[in-house]
Amino acid sequence: MATELKAEKIAREPVLLTNVQDSNLVLFDTLHHKGHQVDDTCCQTSLCQGSIMQPKAMIRPQPGISVNMEEVEDFYKQYFTAKNVNEEDQAKRIAEVEASIKSSNKYDMTADELEFGSRTAWRNAPRCIGRIQWSKLKFFDGRDVKSTKDMFDKICEQIEYGTNNGNIRSAIVVFPSRQSGVECRIWNGEYISYAGFEVSPGVVVGDPNHVEFTKICIRLGWNPPVSRFQVLPLVLQYGDNNPDLYEIPESLVLEVQISHSKYPKFDQLGLKWFAVPAVCNMGMDCGGQYYPATGFNGWYMSTEIVRDFCDPARYDLLKKIATSMDMDTTKPAIFWKEFAATELNVAVVTSFQKSNVTITDHHTASETFMHHIENEQMLRGGCPADWVWVVPPLGGSLLPVFHQEMLNYKLKPSYEYQTKAWVRFMWKGSVQGKARPKMLSFRSINRAMMLCGGIMKAALSKRRYCTILYATETGISEGYANKLQRIFGQAFHVEVLSMDMYDVSRLGGEELLFIVTSTFGNGEAPENGKSFEKNLIKFVEKITSGSKDSNETENGPLFSVFGLGSSAYPNFCAFAKRVDDLLKKLGMERLSDIQTADEKKNQDLAFREWSTKVYTKACSSFGMQAKSAANGASVQDFKVSSATESVSVIKGLQHIHKKLISTCEVLSVESLVSADANCSTVLVKFQHDQLLYSPGDHLAIFPTNSKDKVEKLCQSCIFEDEMNMDTPVSLIDAPENEGVMSRIPPATMFTALTNYLDIECTPRQCDLEALLPVCKCDEDQRQKLTHLSLNSDAYGKWAETKPSWVDFVTEFSSVRIPAGFYLTELPVLQPRYYSISNSPSMYPDQVHLTVGVLEYQVKSENGERQKFGLCSKLLETIVPGTKIYAFVRRFPDFQLPSVESDIIMVGAGSGLAPFRSFWQERAQTKEGSRTGELHLFQGCRTKSSLLHAEEISKAIDSKVITSSVTAFSREKDMPKAYVQDRLLECRELIEELLLRKKAHFYVCGDIKMAIGVSKAVSSILAGSTRNGDMTASDGELDYVEIMKQEGRYHEDIFAVLV
Repeated sequence: MATELKAEKIAREPVLLTNVQDSNLVLFDTLHHKGHQVDDTCCQTSLCQGSIMQPKAMIRPQPGISVNMEEVEDFYKQYFTAKNVNEEDQAKRIAEVEASIKSSNKYDMTADELEFGSRTAWRNAPRCIGRIQWSKLKFFDGRDVKSTKDMFDKICEQIEYGTNNGNIRSAIVVFPSRQSGVECRIWNGEYISYAGFEVSPGVVVGDPNHVEFTKICIRLGWNPPVSRFQVLPLVLQYGDNNPDLYEIPESLVLEVQISHSKYPKFDQLGLKWFAVPAVCNMGMDCGGQYYPATGFNGWYMSTEIVRDFCDPARYDLLKKIATSMDMDTTKPAIFWKEFAATELNVAVVTSFQKSNVTITDHHTASETFMHHIENEQMLRGGCPADWVWVVPPLGGSLLPVFHQEMLNYKLKPSYEYQTKAWVRFMWKGSVQGKARPKMLSFRSINRAMMLCGGIMKAALSKRRYCTILYATETGISEGYANKLQRIFGQAFHVEVLSMDMYDVSRLGGEELLFIVTSTFGNGEAPENGKSFEKNLIKFVEKITSGSKDSNETENGPLFSVFGLGSSAYPNFCAFAKRVDDLLKKLGMERLSDIQTADEKKNQDLAFREWSTKVYTKACSSFGMQAKSAANGASVQDFKVSSATESVSVIKGLQHIHKKLISTCEVLSVESLVSADANCSTVLVKFQHDQLLYSPGDHLAIFPTNSKDKVEKLCQSCIFEDEMNMDTPVSLIDAPENEGVMSRIPPATMFTALTNYLDIECTPRQCDLEALLPVCKCDEDQRQKLTHLSLNSDAYGKWAETKPSWVDFVTEFSSVRIPAGFYLTELPVLQPRYYSISNSPSMYPDQVHLTVGVLEYQVKSENGERQKFGLCSKLLETIVPGTKIYAFVRRFPDFQLPSVESDIIMVGAGSGLAPFRSFWQERAQTKEGSRTGELHLFQGCRTKSSLLHAEEISKAIDSKVITSSVTAFSREKDMPKAYVQDRLLECRELIEELLLRKKAHFYVCGDIKMAIGVSKAVSSILAGSTRNGDMTASDGELDYVEIMKQEGRYHEDIFAVLV
């Protein structure tokens, strides 16, 4: 007992707070006596969490709805004292409050009371340096709102008041308390902030701090252009309904362009920031009640914006800013970081002042806070303050607050940190828009009933779960995965996922797993399979480390792999085989051995055989009666219905491809070869303001089908009711195929066939079989179509001519096809990837492509006919001013090394494209700094098809390119030579660069060329007497593998997509 009394006495004693700089400033804090005890304090006897951003103890737990009477009494003591309320009125008001709480477990504060509480909560906020203005806070009462629209209107009213044409005023809005029975939340962190678009893993355009919230906005239907400074919409919640999204009117968003009078290059960075900071993700604890939705705005202290631009976790622009000021960023000892941050601070302050927008600097803010502390000492006997937060990030000991001791404690009313609104939110129904109306025919209902009845009778247990994962570059694997879903959907609960959407930790809980995947390039995973393979390897290593051979595991989850590829490539179906091996190592049990399907043979037939086999085996393994494993969809159960409106094409593409897509405008198209060349290559230049890329990355272009061909297909369509090709339509799923068709958003048939669907692909045999029962055509053509759909030899001969769907409806001119068939059965039109061919430093607002126009011959009844690549031909003929849709695909394995590193670049044809960006980037390197050598080996057919010859010559003259060697494969009066031949001729140079100088080696071209180059390099290194620690125990190619492991051998191998 004596110990407790002593501790209480110590706690009640004043705390001496000294100022190291000013010995005359001595404070005795007694206000902390009124501080509230926190159950789980941040500071303990052996632990201090004062430097943690948000300790768990500071994040407000989900409070109950009961009113805290002690806090009610404490609040009114403060209020009555501040307002000089007489005792009679005090008693009357307390009686009203108590009666209301007793009858309804809540009470309503008057506007004046809540205004006092809001101001006092700001006054009590220990982390705020600008509290000297607390008594001038403007209060907006939002407790009477009835919807998110009301909330939005109230917020706009506050923003308009607070902005005040730049003469910013502090304000707050408070929405209903939790005790009112209505849960209101503002999901944003601030009213006005900039989006963060994760355009590829690890690459963010905009503010990385808002990536998660940006994804939520997009999930709610937001469709913005991708840019660094895209203002986020407001996401507001009223009650337990799904939140609503509101765009803030541009007229309410005041922004300031950031410039610097001394550094013209700085202005080229294009920086800007919004004028009004308004925090809206904190709740307010006031008078025993809790208000989860509040929004408070003040004005900026300049160093806050400096951190937003410079912090590595935010825009991370410090190095670019220093470079714009001609600072040498390679030497930390010259303190370029401090200099750049200080100059940026100057730029921010002066830019705001020039725009007549209120802002304060960190020196002024520090001085005013010292006045505030002294005022509070006289008025209340203290001021709660968190030194870690109050001291600004710039200035340090130059500021008076740095030298002032402070005491941190909790007073109420208070603002409280909260868990993010979406973390605990229970979503209702479909998130993206309203649910699609379903129109089910009697046939569909009857079939569903019979299906359910048959399964109930035949199944020995509840339906088992089946997961199908796919990875694809062209969309073919996805199509087969959806066909497999329809087959297994007759007896299993089926989920189809892209590999990049799957969590490998689920593997142990799977019952039945199927992999349907292609292989890309030289045995690599498709883009959406790369992260899956990486995570799967780690998962296998984690599970199998220190354990017995997992191959001995019995009764593991069942799996089977279907791999697609072309035997023209040496590593045929290599990715599928690796996944099959990894799953077996994990302890899973093969339902059936891996099945590979060769593009040069009948892939449909391979899929039919495999899918029938695994379906029968799966049903047998789970004690089910296998129903007929009919391949393909039963299209008569899929209909289209009129949609209220189409989504925009860019939104539709984002929905289909799950990418953030930008718009680029064509500036020019320039032929790079002579008129007498037997091939065509063009340089296409685009204007953009949203793309973020590095040399070596790829630009994905979304091609469009020609208007004439689309109209031809539309003429073959059978439409429902009075629909036509210009009627917006949406797909209606059969019950057992729910979700299969969600890939195509509401659109007109003309738009879908132009932008979303691949009409140039050859109809598969299964497509023809599925088409037979639903199409209309003459009897003669029906017989021929039946023969093709059933006879594999006849189909194979027909498919040799590579007929497209347009060719098909031309040949079968009487055929009329349901519109829903095209929408469900045609593959998605895939983007085409091109190596970016310019340096973003040299052309900051442009992106260039060096495009080889694909031209090839196919068999026909009259010999051969000419065909072109869809996208390359489009880019060759596109008109300047045309806008296209695109996104950047990061290629981290093909990036430039440090500027000091030597480089060997080997490219054939348009494989020269990324190297143009390399030498341009090196040309931008600051003069006087040490740059490595660039050696170029270029392959082309003839001298007339030599690419970028003049630019290469200038780069050699300026010593950007050290040497250039060309190989001509079809030049008259010259022996045929390829780039690998030229490498062998330059054996000594290659040895010197790779073995002594540790140069980086880059190859860009098709697979055949890449293999030839790899063998040439291996041969050179194998014959060298100075290969050092590079050993080749298993053959020549080991030398290249060693360089790959060292990160010095880089390949960009492209496949042909017509």
